[in-house]
Amino acid sequence: MPLLGAHMSIAGGVAKAPERGCQATCDVIQIFTKSNVRWRASPLTAADADAFADALGRSKIRLAFAHSSYLINLCSENPETRRRSRESLADELLRCSLLGLPYLVLHPGAHGGAGETRGIDCIAAQAARALDKAASHPRPPALLFETTSGQGSAIGWRFEHLAGLLERLDASFNVGICFDTCHVFAAGYDLRTRETYEASMAEFDRLVGLERIRAFHLNDSRGALGSRLDRHAHIGKGRLGREAFRLLLADRRFADRPMVLETPKDNWPEMDIRNLRLLRKLLALSTSLPTYG
Repeated sequence: MPLLGAHMSIAGGVAKAPERGCQATCDVIQIFTKSNVRWRASPLTAADADAFADALGRSKIRLAFAHSSYLINLCSENPETRRRSRESLADELLRCSLLGLPYLVLHPGAHGGAGETRGIDCIAAQAARALDKAASHPRPPALLFETTSGQGSAIGWRFEHLAGLLERLDASFNVGICFDTCHVFAAGYDLRTRETYEASMAEFDRLVGLERIRAFHLNDSRGALGSRLDRHAHIGKGRLGREAFRLLLADRRFADRPMVLETPKDNWPEMDIRNLRLLRKLLALSTSLPTYG
């Protein structure tokens, strides 16, 4: 069965996140390892890592992984931003290694008008340099490129973009995909009916490979199909609706993948608890209906 959870705050230190995850009834949590809106961060110490490992071990959380800073843009047309992005990515890979986190999720980047092919080439080249630096660390994490909604000049909203990134990096590095339901829907791939869900997943499989999906972000969408609007909604309260999530949870091909909410944090932890309760009901329902795989 899929592990279900949510993104948790690290306010007060990374060791606080597992306890918050338990408050929200999570099986799995996603965290930032540093501020997501600042370049600089204090180094993680051995004491930080030990405290996190101890808190995680004492909790009911079965898996934790990380999301990278929103500032990182590996295909920025500004050379200084590109450099800082690469160095920040290398540092975050190190932080994940120190914390024993298996995945680091990354928004691929925005090409700023340079074009998609050039953007993909640049992301792959900069990511390779960061990954190469991280390879010497113990327990280096896999880098997961996140599907995007396609706002502005973002890379990653077409499955072809993701295929291009993996093709450029796959031979040498541990890379994969984080599949965000809101982003995929906003990018134009429908998941709301059995027919459209099967068609969208078949297209992903043809271009990228379903086995490359290592984690999911479960978010409903405030934007319409193909709107390219990155606005998350609570499960069943957006344009995707409950059926899309029931179909995904019924898909046995993803039974071992971690799935985390990134829904609005209003009235925390109640809304995380409600969303997870609904997802678990949909998961239970899916066991009595036709499934995939």
